Amino acid sequence: MPEKLRFIHAADLHLDSLFKSKSHVSKGLLERLRMSTFEAFDRLIDAAIRFQVDFVLIVGDLFNEEMRSLKAQIHLRKGFDRLADHAVHVYVSYGNHDFLQGAHYPIE
Repeated sequence: MPEKLRFIHAADLHLDSLFKSKSHVSKGLLERLRMSTFEAFDRLIDAAIRFQVDFVLIVGDLFNEEMRSLKAQIHLRKGFDRLADHAVHVYVSYGNHDFLQGAHYPIE
């Protein structure tokens, strides 16, 4: 019997999105919305580790716009490092909101 292959597929994370279209909501709710992108990402990482998946496939829109926040980049890196610590590979296919030539902060 062949071995099972386990993976998680995710898309449109939009880490640290500013939710510009939601400017009419209260400041507190807007901040909760922004934090929800990080919480969803953390849950994805936790699930990948808990279910011992072989890899995580993220297709498109890790970020939301050309100016990626340093906070979002560091959070993404830490999540990917956690997966690496558990031998979970990550594959990314960039989307239309992932500006490969855009502004970013180099992090080590």
